[in-house]
Amino acid sequence: MTWLLHEVGNEGLGRDLALHLGPMMNELFAGLAVPSVEQYRQSWIPLGKHLTSTGRLDDGLRAVTAADIDACDVLGQYSRFRCLVYGLRAIDERNPDLLRPELKARINFTSRHNGKALRPREPLTPFVARVLKEAVDRQVIAARDRIVAGREQIEALRKRPDRNRFEDVFLRVADGARAARGEFDLFKYRKVAISAASDLLVLTLPDAIYLIIAIALRVEMPIEGLRTLRRDCLKNPARGYVSIEYTKGRGGVRGKKIKRERVRDGGINTPGGLIRLALELSRPAAERMVQRDDPDADYLWIGFVAAGLPSWRRFRLCTQNFYAAVRSLDLVDEAGREITKVVPARLRKTVKRDNYLRHAGHLRRFASDHSRGVAARHYAAVDGLREEHARSVEVAETQLFDMAMAPLVLPPAKEADALSSGLTIRDQKLASDAVASLVSGEADTFLGICTDFWSSPMGRSDDGSCATAFAGCLHCSNAVFTARKLPALLDYVAWLAERRAVMAEVEWRDQHGADHDRITAQILPMFEANDIEQAKSVDVSNAGAPPLPPHLRRG
Repeated sequence: MTWLLHEVGNEGLGRDLALHLGPMMNELFAGLAVPSVEQYRQSWIPLGKHLTSTGRLDDGLRAVTAADIDACDVLGQYSRFRCLVYGLRAIDERNPDLLRPELKARINFTSRHNGKALRPREPLTPFVARVLKEAVDRQVIAARDRIVAGREQIEALRKRPDRNRFEDVFLRVADGARAARGEFDLFKYRKVAISAASDLLVLTLPDAIYLIIAIALRVEMPIEGLRTLRRDCLKNPARGYVSIEYTKGRGGVRGKKIKRERVRDGGINTPGGLIRLALELSRPAAERMVQRDDPDADYLWIGFVAAGLPSWRRFRLCTQNFYAAVRSLDLVDEAGREITKVVPARLRKTVKRDNYLRHAGHLRRFASDHSRGVAARHYAAVDGLREEHARSVEVAETQLFDMAMAPLVLPPAKEADALSSGLTIRDQKLASDAVASLVSGEADTFLGICTDFWSSPMGRSDDGSCATAFAGCLHCSNAVFTARKLPALLDYVAWLAERRAVMAEVEWRDQHGADHDRITAQILPMFEANDIEQAKSVDVSNAGAPPLPPHLRRG
């Protein structure tokens, strides 16, 4: 906490920050990159200098006013200034009696100036996500095959009784020991790379990154949670599934830190299988690190690190290393441009985008480890889903318009009234004899009764007849539905249910959702339960109705 005391430039402010902000620093900074932590550090310096310049050296946070915050609110410094405001909010949440009321009112908003709108990161395009997933899967398989063959090679070399000096050095380097200068010269003299020995038994840094990308494209876990997985992260395996336990550092001051995600468990094409593979491929390094009491021995991503002092230890999984690993794959996007880098945080965006489409935008199912508001702002409000949203709005408007066009339904009681006193259809009054002719069956279609086959509002053929398919009667203002049509309507609903079982939900909703909603929400509720039960016992083929369309016939 030393920076809180001497970098702020004000003794009282530094003392209060060490007292009130210091205990929260692990929670505030968990999961943040170094530049973000530096912004938090630098954000307090203008406030400390301002308090010192006005002679308030010892009062600390109790002396801070709303005017002091406004003095620090400089145009063009929004990113740093918001860290100051967020820090004051965190302190006020834990210490509600510390800050002045006017200051509490001021930190309810961040800046007086219009800052640059923060846009959420975009997910990878489906093409880039597919080629990246295929490429890293190949690299994972190659790493597995290399290490399996390397362990057999090392075991055979250990059993040889007549090893020479180079072979002994080769074994030491393969076991993670650092080659001395003379031993390095042996490799150079033999024209053998050090990596030929060091990469045989355990994972290397690129191997770990490819495994992380392969897992990240299959789960909804944040990338910092994947980077800090422990060796005991797999919990409660059962029936082909397992829970991955991880730490989420962005859960807020009071947020839950330890989270779990239930995933598939099986071969290396499943998240559970990939983590089990990483555990096995890094096992020799874990055993050696336990022997030397290395504090990083319980992390998952460990292996041979060539940088610095070459040895078996924890990998540095920074963003630049991710960029280098992706560049080495030599991938191109759909436009033929080389993929030089992939921001790791966009991997989760991609999985969220796919899950959003799979759940048809259902936020309750889509928001797994965060609130629905965060799911909507950060994962649903992206350009990659704009076309899907526009299509959904169009479908919704069509369905609302369709539902607003209430069909004319005549249950038995209303049918009797129409036969005695007439019926009004589309502002036209039909006499009782015309109604009797209408309901007699002469104007029947498969699903309804057509009041004017030669004056269709939904499209006509060259001869003037109705050109709409049989299901169009459900949405036509010329249609009338009586109890005699219930068997056909129920038969059609049963066929729609069969189609729903074999089609994707989104596709079924696009093709048949309007028909299903019209029957189940607007027509069937108009009849009594005994009318529907009686209709279920009627055989449509022997009811005198028009024959079923060919694709609906059964038996």
